Amino acid sequence: MKKSFKFSAACKLVLMAGMASTLAACGGGGGSNHNNTSPVVPPPISYAITVTGTAATGAAIVNANLAAACKVGVANAVTGAEGGYTAKVPAPGEGPCILSVVNNGVTLRSLANGDGAKANITPLTEMLVSYIAISSGAGAAATPTQLAQNANVRTIVTNATVLSATVNDLVQIISTATNGAVVVPADFLTATLVPKSATNPGNAQDAVLEALKAAKVVDTSGAIAPALLQEIRKNAAENTVTGGTGGSGN
Repeated sequence: MKKSFKFSAACKLVLMAGMASTLAACGGGGGSNHNNTSPVVPPPISYAITVTGTAATGAAIVNANLAAACKVGVANAVTGAEGGYTAKVPAPGEGPCILSVVNNGVTLRSLANGDGAKANITPLTEMLVSYIAISSGAGAAATPTQLAQNANVRTIVTNATVLSATVNDLVQIISTATNGAVVVPADFLTATLVPKSATNPGNAQDAVLEALKAAKVVDTSGAIAPALLQEIRKNAAENTVTGGTGGSGN
C-alpha cells in the first residue's frame, strides 16, 4: 500500500528556509566571499633624493624626458612648459646624481650632490660635467651612471672648495674663448633661471645663455663648439682630482 504524504504550506516554508540556510553556510547559491576581502593597498613610495631645476638653452627645454642616474638609484621626469622639473629618486638613493636631457638631438647634462639639491641643465652645466669627466679620470665617454659612481666625481661634487675651483676654471676658459664678451656667473648651476619666451625676456642667468649663442661657442640646440670643448678637456686634464679625497695634481 502506497502512502501519500502531504505537507502544509507552513511546513514547506520551514523546510525551504532550512535548505537556504544550509546552502549559505556551505557557500552555495552561486555567491563568493571574495567580494568581502579588502583590496591590498601598496605602501607609499619613499623618496631618498629630490632634485629640482630648470632646463634651458636660452629658450626653455619643454616636454623633454629627463633622466637622473645617482650613485645609488635612478629617476625619470619630464620638463614643464617653462623648462622646470622635479626628479625623485626612490629610497634607498644616494648622490651624487648626473642629470640628462636631450634637446633636438643634443644631450645636456648636469649634476646634483643629493637630496634637496637644485641643478639647472644648460650648455654651461654640460661644460661643467665635461670638465669633471676628464678631471676625475672617468673619461669623456663615461656614462651618467659611471660618473655618479666615480669616487673622484663624488669628491668634486661634495667638496665645496674643489667644486668652486672647477667652476672658476671653466668660467675663465669661457671668458678667454669669447674674448671677454661673455661673463659667466659662478652660480649658474644652482641660481634661479628664468628662460626667455614670447612673453618673458628671461632673467640675467638666461641672458648668459643667449650670449653664448651670440658668441657662437654654443649653437641653438645647446651643442658646444668643438674648439671650446677641446680647451675645456685640455684644462681639465691639467687639473685632475685623484684618490677620491679632494687632492689635486697637475
